[in-house]
Amino acid sequence: MELWNFRGKQNSITAALQLSIPDHAVISITGSGGKTSLIFAWAHELAGSGKRTVITTTTHMAHPDHVKDDPCCPYGGVTAVFVPSDGSKPVSDILADIDNQLECENIVMVVSPDPERPAKVMSPPQAVMDHLYKTADVVLIEADGSRRMPLKWPAPWEPVVPGNTDITVCVTGLSSLGSRPCDVMYGYEYLPEAMRRETVDASLISAVLVSLDGGQKAAQGEYRAFLNQADNAELKRTASGIQNILAVCGIQSAWGTLL
Repeated sequence: MELWNFRGKQNSITAALQLSIPDHAVISITGSGGKTSLIFAWAHELAGSGKRTVITTTTHMAHPDHVKDDPCCPYGGVTAVFVPSDGSKPVSDILADIDNQLECENIVMVVSPDPERPAKVMSPPQAVMDHLYKTADVVLIEADGSRRMPLKWPAPWEPVVPGNTDITVCVTGLSSLGSRPCDVMYGYEYLPEAMRRETVDASLISAVLVSLDGGQKAAQGEYRAFLNQADNAELKRTASGIQNILAVCGIQSAWGTLL
C-alpha cells in the first residue's frame, strides 16, 4: 500500500486524508474503484491504534463466505457477526454477541445475510446500527455500490449515507483513465449530457468528485476524495493534477494504491 497527498508520501490513510478521527466516529465510503479495500485497510489501521472498529454497510457487500478464496479479497482476519434479518434472535442477544466480539478483537464486521442474494450481505436492523454508533470507536460504512467498476455516477436512490456521518470519503479508480465512460462508469446512464465525452480524463474525474450530484451527493460531515489505483509514476502525476483541481474547489484528497 502506498499513500500520497500534496505534502508527499504518507504512512497512514488517516494522515493522507488529513483527518482527525472523533470519538465514536461514523465514516461513510462512497464511489467506486476500491471502497471495500479502503474500508478494510483503514479498519486494520484504526484497530492497530487501539480503536474498536466495526465494518458494516447501508447497501450490500460481498458475503465473506463467497470471497474467502479470492486472493485479492481484503476480508482476511476479520470476524463477522451475522445478524438475522427475520427477527429470529432477540436484539439483546445480538448486541451482547457484538459487544463480546469487540472485547476480544478490535475489528468486527456486523451485517445481515440477504435472503434474496446469498452471495451478498446487507445492512443490519436500525436498532443494531444505533448500538454500533454508541459503542464502537469507529464505524466504517460501505454506503454505495458500483459492481466493481472504477468510476461511478450515482443513481437517484444512492448513495445511502447516514445523517450522523462524521466523514464521507468518495473513492475513484484511476484505471478508468483513457477508457470510454460507458464502459467503466457504473451509472453512466445518469451522467448529465454536459459531462459526457469520448474518453475518461482527469477533468471528468475531477468534475465527478466535485459535483454535488456526483461524488459529493448525500455527503455528510467532512468530505474527502481518494484516488485509488495510482499504480505507476504517470498515474501518480495525474492524481496530483486532479488533487490541484480539487483543492481549488476546497476539497482535500489523497491518492495511492491499496493492494
